[in-house]
Amino acid sequence: MGRLAGLRKSCKRCSAFFLSIHAFRIRISRLAFQDKIVAWEKMKTMEHDHRVLITNDNPEKLMPLFKERYPDLAIRFLSDADTLDATLAEFNPTVIFAYPGEPVPKSKFPVMINYPSVQWISNSGAGVEHMGQWNPKEKIVTNASGVNAPFLAQYTIAAHMSANIGMPLYARQQRQKLWRMEEWQPFDDRRFCIIGLGNIGQAVAGYAKALNLRVVGTRGTARPTPNVDEVYDSDNIMRALTGAEFVSVHTALTPETKGMISDDAFAAMADGAIFLNASRGAVVDEDALLRALDSGKVKTAILDVFQQEPLPKDHPLWEHENVIVTPHMADSVKDWHVNNARAFCDNLDRWLAGDQLQNIVDPKKGY
Repeated sequence: MGRLAGLRKSCKRCSAFFLSIHAFRIRISRLAFQDKIVAWEKMKTMEHDHRVLITNDNPEKLMPLFKERYPDLAIRFLSDADTLDATLAEFNPTVIFAYPGEPVPKSKFPVMINYPSVQWISNSGAGVEHMGQWNPKEKIVTNASGVNAPFLAQYTIAAHMSANIGMPLYARQQRQKLWRMEEWQPFDDRRFCIIGLGNIGQAVAGYAKALNLRVVGTRGTARPTPNVDEVYDSDNIMRALTGAEFVSVHTALTPETKGMISDDAFAAMADGAIFLNASRGAVVDEDALLRALDSGKVKTAILDVFQQEPLPKDHPLWEHENVIVTPHMADSVKDWHVNNARAFCDNLDRWLAGDQLQNIVDPKKGY
């Protein structure tokens, strides 16, 4: 009987213990649910405190997304650049999501960021050199860095592969109806240099490493980077370029990077290098590039960006037989506008919840 009584007491203790755990779990669940309600109510309150202006040439593509995600938020679309000043004065936006040049020209972006009511402007591209100056204590600028990086990396690797096997040459021969074969060299263990190991550069590195290239690159501070065999800081670009058979430029345009791909940079590359620029045109000295092309230092140049866009019709790059010109379209995949809009919405959720935004730009660095 004594053992039975002890067993009963033990069972009662166990039951009480498990009941207390169950009650604790219920309490935690209720608190978590209450936190969700508080966060939701906070977001709804924030929605009433903000007005979002979206500049885009084709707002019809974006409206369904914003109506679904923010039915109660004051949102206005602007598709006529001539109405910008009047819209700012009448709507007083606190947040602006802007597609550069679609329709608002880049020259107008400083007007938007410095408008008194604007607290945050989200730039739909990665580069923000057109934004001018702003006080980061008063205004926030974010960019779309990384949103379309995988697609731009695909463009980059496809272009390098095409140039490496001689497609530009065969295109010329086809126009001449000339049947002549040239040998080409595989990628294996050849030096592939990436100038700018940000989101895009790292995506390019992943593809390049998968093709058995020896990948080197530069970034602001040298540190171990996935899929990159050698990493140099931005002061050691010449070391990175030395002997490179492939050079891929993906750095931001800043006062420090303007014109950095110069005669000296081309001289450091291997003879017959394949060169690609998909960052900003002003990073490259175009006269130096033409000299490198004429001398054979650069075998093929694939250019998606230029110092002046559109590229003037009388520019010698149009006619050079070893240049491939694409009209700033490297990441212009289908529905890229919507991709960028979704990324903005994710950041807008953080903004409305009072959380830290992603892709905040440092005005001193320019990225």
